[in-house]
Amino acid sequence: MTALVFEAVGFTYPGAGTPALTGCGFVAESGAVTWLTGSLGAGTSTALLLAAGLAPRHTGGVRTGRVRTLDIDPAEEGAARVLGGRVALILSSPVAQLSGIAETVAQEVAFAPANLGWPRERIHAGVARALDALAIPHLASRDPATLSGGEMQRVVIAAMLVLEPELWLLDEPTSALDVAGRELLHALLRREAARGAAVVVASEDADGLAAVADRLVVLVSGRVALVGAPLELLRGDGIWDAGAGSTSIGTLARAAGVGAPRPLTVDEGVARWAR
Repeated sequence: MTALVFEAVGFTYPGAGTPALTGCGFVAESGAVTWLTGSLGAGTSTALLLAAGLAPRHTGGVRTGRVRTLDIDPAEEGAARVLGGRVALILSSPVAQLSGIAETVAQEVAFAPANLGWPRERIHAGVARALDALAIPHLASRDPATLSGGEMQRVVIAAMLVLEPELWLLDEPTSALDVAGRELLHALLRREAARGAAVVVASEDADGLAAVADRLVVLVSGRVALVGAPLELLRGDGIWDAGAGSTSIGTLARAAGVGAPRPLTVDEGVARWAR
């Protein structure tokens, strides 16, 4: 199933001199991880806000073109109600997504399913599974406001995971996570795709997502410049022409004058340079 469709989408924020997106088109499929990347201002975060229905509803501005989120235009009247619980949005700042009224982490994770009217037993079971999946059951009784940034990020992700969403929209989701947290999240995203969810990640973390994503969409100034297999694109020159860059080893290889296709990992680099 095609979970997210952008067709010739344009968007301009209120008072902006130039559009954030212009003629942007791509799709994201269920059961796959789609990675959006680009240089600063490319429009990846805006694309997620449009997909979630927050833009232009809450941001203001003007959208053109066609957006379909789980076969619904998220800007339509009543779309938020229909999509509630089916779409998970993770922003780069976890503190901005805490409810602000939960006294404990367990209550925070239970907040959305409770608002959706889930039975108490289902909520308890779902919260326990989500906390386990993010390796934070020991935080269940903590006040969310007292957590570190990385702990808050795990709680916010758990609060979405409990819903078993059909579509994940994640904007730089590892920004507050340490190495262990990033590895845990990447494994989680693969499991969610295997479950059948569509996962869309906007991130500059090429080292983390190169082996996680099924498809890479590169934006330049609000337009899609490249679409393809992540490893193939990251090894080539087009990714650099688009200003998006590659993995750490790919970057070193390019600086050293190595031509495409370039190695992307330490092991590949050793194999390449040991010849």
